[in-house]
Amino acid sequence: MPLLELNDVARSYGGVKAVDGVSLSLAPGEWIGIIGPNGAGKSTLFNIIGGQVSVSAGTVSLLGKDITPLRPDQRYRAGISRSFQTSSLFPDLTVREQLTLACRQRSRWSVLRSWHSDKALAARVDHLLDVWNLGRHEGSSLPDEMSYGAQRRLELALAVSSEPKLLLLDEPNVGLTASECDDLRARIRELDPTTAVVFVAHDMAMVMGWSHRVLVMHQGKMVADDTPEAIAKNPFVEEVYLGAQ
Repeated sequence: MPLLELNDVARSYGGVKAVDGVSLSLAPGEWIGIIGPNGAGKSTLFNIIGGQVSVSAGTVSLLGKDITPLRPDQRYRAGISRSFQTSSLFPDLTVREQLTLACRQRSRWSVLRSWHSDKALAARVDHLLDVWNLGRHEGSSLPDEMSYGAQRRLELALAVSSEPKLLLLDEPNVGLTASECDDLRARIRELDPTTAVVFVAHDMAMVMGWSHRVLVMHQGKMVADDTPEAIAKNPFVEEVYLGAQ
């Protein structure tokens, strides 16, 4: 069974079709990069999957269940998590506090029980601090006291704290060096191998290196869906996007 299915989804703003009849299927563990020129509809499509944008037509399914009407928080609980291109960190909460809040969303908890006494929760937070190289001694740091690379790692740690079935990454390499980007991919690769990843990026080297498949958007439509090798040789893609790059 496909993990994610989009069936003829569309989104219009007035007379403008930002996304026009896109269908796709995503298997567990598959990584898909979405590319296209500015205004192609890739961000709208990405946000349709996450639930930040509602569809004008079509359906979105997760593991065979129609999630089209679900809000972003409901999709999060169903197994879809995401990062944002711009920082979504809470400036007044420490690293540990932010991770603790994220981890508490995964299960029921009592308002009468202090998170300070929840050993399983503390262990989960410690694990994320270690895996994402945030350092337990950095747990008391605020976001503006961290390097930009560490902030991006924290954002990814927050996104994966729910152990999602589908991880959505919006321009995950923005502001990172090539080595930091490689490190980021390696850490994501260490997730459950059934976790699928969909990401939007402009860096073609990253798209070609990260993706099992590449989706190309143009004027709201999906004009290509193929392996990175085939996309690199596609004459139409070269004309409308790669040539412009």
